[in-house]
Amino acid sequence: MQIRSKTPLRLAWGFAILWNLIAAPATLLGAAPAIRKGPGVAWVALVFPIAGAALLLWAVQLTLRFRRFGTSLFDMAGETAIIGGPLRGTITANNLPQDTTVKLTLACINRVVTGSGDHRSVSERIVWQDEQTVPPHALVPGPQGPVVPVAFALPDGAPPSRDIDPRDRILWRLHATAVLPGVDYGGQFEVPVVGGGTGVDRRTGPGAAAVAHAPLSIPVPAEAPARPETSCVVVEPLAEGGRSFTIPAGRAPGMAFGLGAFAAMFGAVPVGILSFMTAKASIFTVVPLFMAVVFAGFALLLAFLALVVGFLSTRVTAAPGGLVIACRLLGLSWTRTLASADIRELRLKVGMQAGMTPYYDLIVERASGGRATIGAMLRDRREAEWLAGAIRCSLSR
Repeated sequence: MQIRSKTPLRLAWGFAILWNLIAAPATLLGAAPAIRKGPGVAWVALVFPIAGAALLLWAVQLTLRFRRFGTSLFDMAGETAIIGGPLRGTITANNLPQDTTVKLTLACINRVVTGSGDHRSVSERIVWQDEQTVPPHALVPGPQGPVVPVAFALPDGAPPSRDIDPRDRILWRLHATAVLPGVDYGGQFEVPVVGGGTGVDRRTGPGAAAVAHAPLSIPVPAEAPARPETSCVVVEPLAEGGRSFTIPAGRAPGMAFGLGAFAAMFGAVPVGILSFMTAKASIFTVVPLFMAVVFAGFALLLAFLALVVGFLSTRVTAAPGGLVIACRLLGLSWTRTLASADIRELRLKVGMQAGMTPYYDLIVERASGGRATIGAMLRDRREAEWLAGAIRCSLSR
C-alpha cells in the first residue's frame, strides 16, 4: 500500500497571508502611532507582525522543501498495520543524498476538536511514540535515489486508528526528517492501524463502537527493556527487601526553561497594562484591567508548571508489601501509600508534552478502582518502560 506524504503547503500560505493582511494594517495604523506617542502597552501589539513574519518564513520553507524533494511515498507492507505486530515498509523521496542520516518517528496521536466556528480548537495529544535513526549505510539504493527502510514494532494494548467521530480521532503518524545543507528533508504519513486480530473495519465495522473509548495509556511490556546508560534514576536496595527509585529534580531542563520564559512574557503584559493605567488614569479601565487579570493568571499557571518541572523530585519505594510514592517540591513534601493487593497494573501515559515531544509518567491502576500517578516526566520511553518493569519486579520479590 502506497501512502503519499502530507504537506500543509496551501494551509501555510493561506494562513500566513490572512494573518499578515490583518496584522499589517493594524500595526501601521494603530500600534506604530501609539508607540511614537510615548510609553504604553502598544508595544505588545508588535507580537502580531512578528508572528506574521514567522508564518511567512514557515510557508517559504515548506515551499522550498517541496520544490527540492517533491511528494514522498511510503510503500507499506500490507494494507494495514496490526496492533502488537510490525510496521514495515520503505520511504522514497526525490533528491535525497546517499550520505543522509534519517530520523524516523512513529506516534499514536489523539486528535480532539472542541468548540465550533470562531471558537473551534484542535489539540493533538501523544499517546505513544517511538523513534529510530537510520544511518547512511542502511539506506537502500532505488531507481529515484536512496530508499529509507522502516521497521517499527507496534505495542500491545495501544489504540488502533479511529475516525468514527471526527472530533475525537486516533491517528498513527509516521514522520521522517533529515538535516541537510540548505533545506532539510521532512515527510509525514498517516498510517492505518487496526486492532490486533480483530479485522474490524476502523470506520464502520461492528466493533467500531468497542474501540471508540480505547484507553489513552499503554501497558508496560512483559519484558521491559534494559536500563538505558543515560538514565537519571537512582536505584538503592532496601534492607527489608525491595528497592527505592529516586527520580531527581531537573530532569527536563529544556521544558522548565521554556515554561519560565513564557511565564515571564505573559507576566510582562499585566505589568505594562497597570503602568499605563497608572500614568493615564481613565474611567475606561474595565477592559484593560480584565486583560491584566487574565494574563496574570496564565503567567502564574506557567510559573507553577515551570517550578514543578524544574524542582519536583520523586522517590518510589517498591517492596512486596506495596508502593510508597514520596514527592518533594521546594521544601514541601507529600506521600501516598498503596498496598500490593490494591495494585492491579502499571501503565505508561504521556503526562506533559512540549510540541511533539512527550514526557512519560507511570500510572498505577488500582484493584479498588481509580488510579495513582507517579510523576516521572521521563523523556525516554524506554527508560519509563524499564522503570515500570523494575518497580513491578520489586513488588513481586
